[in-house]
Amino acid sequence: MRNSGINLTLAATLVATAIAGQAAAKERLNFAYGYPNNSAIGLAVDDYAAAVEERSGGNITSTGFPMSLLSLSETSAGVRDGLADVGFVLTPYFAAEYPTNLFLHELNLLINLIEKPTGKEPLAYTGAMLEYTLNDCPECLEEFKAQNQVYTGGGVTPLYNLLCKDVKVTSVEDLKGKRLRAGGAGFVRFAEHFGATGVRLPVSEVYEALDQGILDCAMLSAPELTNYNLHEVVTDITLGVPGGAFAGVASANVNLDRWKGMDDESRAAMLWAGSHMTADVSWNFYSDDTAAIQHARENGINIYQPEPELVAAVQEFMKQDLDTVSTLFKDNYNVARAAEITAAFPALLEKWGGLVADVESSEELQELFWTEVLSKIDPATYAQ
Repeated sequence: MRNSGINLTLAATLVATAIAGQAAAKERLNFAYGYPNNSAIGLAVDDYAAAVEERSGGNITSTGFPMSLLSLSETSAGVRDGLADVGFVLTPYFAAEYPTNLFLHELNLLINLIEKPTGKEPLAYTGAMLEYTLNDCPECLEEFKAQNQVYTGGGVTPLYNLLCKDVKVTSVEDLKGKRLRAGGAGFVRFAEHFGATGVRLPVSEVYEALDQGILDCAMLSAPELTNYNLHEVVTDITLGVPGGAFAGVASANVNLDRWKGMDDESRAAMLWAGSHMTADVSWNFYSDDTAAIQHARENGINIYQPEPELVAAVQEFMKQDLDTVSTLFKDNYNVARAAEITAAFPALLEKWGGLVADVESSEELQELFWTEVLSKIDPATYAQ
């Protein structure tokens, strides 16, 4: 009896161990992102987790870590080194590591030169970035690979405005001498062109910089007013200046070692989730844009339209900058195909302008990104 009991106990232990081993074999991912959990990005990460779990039949789970595991400036290296399995990487923060990806971001000024804007230009830019990166930019993918990462999603903000503290900017003269937060080299060039100073700061540091007078204004999209509580310190907003958008977003980069350790079905589920992340980031920002401006107006923040002279000067700067940016990136960042990319990208952007014209939800945008781009990526060979 005693030996039988021991054998039964041993058998139960072995079964429990086997079950535990099976549970441990599930892919349990941590997702680092340097935004609040209730922000446009945080909500997108939640949807990403739901999408990857459902698509994988429960074999993959993802837990988001907002502003804790890694900051925005730490995320690229953190994903590279395996501190996070998935991360929200902003390529303009790391120009030396992602020069070609950064160059695609720098072409965002094309948004402001569209003759008949619909307001959905950032959504179109998202699709164009996603398609070009995956299908036509082997250099882009190699840059991610060199950082031990796999690109599975993007995203673009709405148009950039001037979010200022105790400063009114409506004319060319008003810009002179101002200290402006710049999220990338193109925005630094914009500031310098108008006699201002571009200050490179992560968005997570803008609140304190405005509050302490280190910055006069931040060049940012309106949803950041609520994402980072900037409405508490911003007093004046100038709409449409500098224009353009922040497109240097690799919203769901996966650690390459983790990716290679997955089977094809799991990698396909990750690409599916990447289409959700891309759509949600872009749509959440797009839908939050008007609401953020209205919230600011209701809370006493002054909202200004730029004077016609400033609008014309901004347009002229954009045309000049697009003419010179390919040479700049070829000479300074060794982007050999800069001129070729500059010539090819506008047609792709126009194509996506047509594709997103009738999109009215994140779900419709996700379906578009999936059917047009990510479903065509072979999980068996991609990033191998």
